[in-house]
Amino acid sequence: MKYLKIILVISLLAVVTVFFSQCLQNNSSGDPRGDEYAGSKVCADCHRNISDSYAHSNHFRTSAQAGNDYLRKLITPSNNQFYFTDSSYIRIEEKETAFFQSYFIDGKKNASEQFDITFGSAEKAQTYAWWKGNQLFQLPLTWLANSNTWTNSPGFSARHAHYGRTITSRCFECHASYVSRELVQSGAMSVTENLDRSSIVYGIDCERCHGPAASHAKFQQENPTVKTSRYITPIGSLTRQQQLDICATCHSGNDQSTQRSLFSFVPGDTLSHFLFPEFASDNHEPDVHGKQLQLLKSSLCFQRSDMTCTSCHNTHEPEKDKVTAFISKCMDCHQNSTHAVNSLKESEQKKRDFNLVSLSCIDCHMPLQTSKTIYFNSGAESKNIPYFIRTHKIAIYK
Repeated sequence: MKYLKIILVISLLAVVTVFFSQCLQNNSSGDPRGDEYAGSKVCADCHRNISDSYAHSNHFRTSAQAGNDYLRKLITPSNNQFYFTDSSYIRIEEKETAFFQSYFIDGKKNASEQFDITFGSAEKAQTYAWWKGNQLFQLPLTWLANSNTWTNSPGFSARHAHYGRTITSRCFECHASYVSRELVQSGAMSVTENLDRSSIVYGIDCERCHGPAASHAKFQQENPTVKTSRYITPIGSLTRQQQLDICATCHSGNDQSTQRSLFSFVPGDTLSHFLFPEFASDNHEPDVHGKQLQLLKSSLCFQRSDMTCTSCHNTHEPEKDKVTAFISKCMDCHQNSTHAVNSLKESEQKKRDFNLVSLSCIDCHMPLQTSKTIYFNSGAESKNIPYFIRTHKIAIYK
């Protein structure tokens, strides 16, 4: 009888052990978004080539923890200081294991904060943030890639350094895949947003566009002979508007108030259900920064076709300097256009005979334009620095 009880106890412990180990296995992804998310590393197990390519794309690199090796490539003794109109200045310093933006007034250090997070891929520009407890703030200087220089961060005063602009979870909704937040009462009529830095999923990862993939990955790994994707939404199966809504979560501006976090948006959702409606009419041209969808929708190319963002963009690949690929996208629809064909032939001849690069379809019909919402200044020189972005309004410009 005694041995029977021991056997029963051991059997019960075995059952409990199996049960909890199964629970732990089901929650083993460790993704801060929840158990339904697998994480990009799991996606890469089956999609290695896509993953390796995507790692170099602007979407993936739109935010990251600041790395010293990367920052050393930007910072040299000849460009590590930035002066303001009152002769105060910021010096970028390396101290032990990190870089800092240090502010000097009359030669004395007044403030110094660390490069903690990078925002932006640095193809055009990159700005930086520093942690103060559970809150995040923008650093005074931003990197401009075209001029290879440091400049005042967007909208900051040319007179002195500014360290106090808060970076909220709304910023992360377009520059990351997730961050957890907590609203804390900070006054009788005010709240403060605390961010959990350990929860951040940097960059735009696979599941931000394709949706939660834990069930998909589990099924495909357990059923390798099944070649049809299960438990994940194929982007091509969505309607045109549903496809546009995925991109529009970030590329239709951030000036509309959200009803709920855009981190909860998944493919097939309706974006307008996440935003409060706009009642005020706006007759202004949408800005080239962040309003790509509105500009595209105003184009005849969009209105007279079924095109979506991915008609021209391959989001899995870095697209910098791939002008020829974009021209081929234009020619897919305009191959019977005498103007387009002749312009392409002329461009090829100039390249062949004189090694000259002519204006492309994109240069003429989607020109670089100055952003009206993002602007910089040169500090002590008191000059505004235009921020050029290619418009997505395809049109005939004079």
